[in-house]
Amino acid sequence: MARIAVGGFQHETNCFVPVPTDFEYFTSVGDRPALCMGDEVLRNLPNRAFGMSGFLADMADKHQLVPLVWTSGGAGGYVTNDAFERIAGEMIRRLSEALPVDAVYLDLHGAMCSLDFEDGEGELLRRVRAVVGPKVPVVVSLDYHTNLTRAMVELTDGMAVYYTYPHVDRAQTGSRAARILTTILER
Repeated sequence: MARIAVGGFQHETNCFVPVPTDFEYFTSVGDRPALCMGDEVLRNLPNRAFGMSGFLADMADKHQLVPLVWTSGGAGGYVTNDAFERIAGEMIRRLSEALPVDAVYLDLHGAMCSLDFEDGEGELLRRVRAVVGPKVPVVVSLDYHTNLTRAMVELTDGMAVYYTYPHVDRAQTGSRAARILTTILER
């Protein structure tokens, strides 16, 4: 039984939108769960249409899942530095406290830009790698509108990407990420 840290930080940034996406936007409830911390991830994401939902369905009975942070800000303007640092900082703090872990799964979008980081996911993954090191597998699920960067490729061991638009296969994408991670762990 592996110890797997799980989290997510989703935002589809439209750089032409003049209104930035602030922290409060990630905490408000719309068609998505509000910002989830720790065990709230395990309570609020099962049986939903998110990558994390599919991952949890496939892995919860097989491994020890260590929930970090999960949030989805939908689409909007640049993520404010405050929002990025608060959410990424909390995720990294929880990951550091959870060590040692055997793997990391992150439910991401792939097109997040903050005011300081054009590649929001790349920056988040750099921070994750700084904590877990190069040998711990990191697998992500991504929207197919992802802006795939060199950093995202180099800092992960596997990716699962939505196939459909509208995105009716988000949970299935999380399940594919679970299968990818299982294959890596069984090597």
